[in-house]
Amino acid sequence: MIGSLSLSTIRRDIDAEQRCNGLELLGLRSLLQEGRCNPPLHQRLEHRRLDLESRQRELERIRDLLRCTNQ
Repeated sequence: MIGSLSLSTIRRDIDAEQRCNGLELLGLRSLLQEGRCNPPLHQRLEHRRLDLESRQRELERIRDLLRCTNQ
């Protein structure tokens, strides 16, 4: 049986995903700045960084929408 999600559960999930993404971004940025990766790996890491940054912006937009529904 599938239960309904409360807004607080959704907010907690968004917060958790943002924290995990933030930590991964810190590690990726560090690796990319060092420049020790071979070019194909560097390119893959750069794409991953861009994907994570895009996801962080998307999560922030969702959070903003949730704020509007809560008012």
